[in-house]
Amino acid sequence: MKVNVTAVVAIAAGSVGLIVGALLPKPEQAYGLAVVTGTTEKTPVMKDYVSKLQPLLEKAGCAYVSRDYDTLYMEGKGGPMTVIVGCKGATKDQGVAFFNSPEYQELIELRAPYTNWQFRLVQAKF
Repeated sequence: MKVNVTAVVAIAAGSVGLIVGALLPKPEQAYGLAVVTGTTEKTPVMKDYVSKLQPLLEKAGCAYVSRDYDTLYMEGKGGPMTVIVGCKGATKDQGVAFFNSPEYQELIELRAPYTNWQFRLVQAKF
């Protein structure tokens, strides 16, 4: 059996590169996070809310980190829903501006009759 030395070297080099890359320390990244907990009535209006929210999140460079509609909460009062949205490089001030924007305020009016949410903005590094 003939061994292809080039292939063996390429596989070895690639493996070493992956291992070294995983072990190198990475700089912390700043994130703006919106943490929403509470209850939401199941209604078609909420599907409309989510479909209108998604483009706003994408435009702001944000994405869902977690959407859990049956959160196991260990202490305190709150609803079973937890949604976390992360925005890489964003600050709390940018989060406040997003929340207060006319586009998002319109969405609040849409969803407010069907939700009992606690909405928090936090700054994180990881």
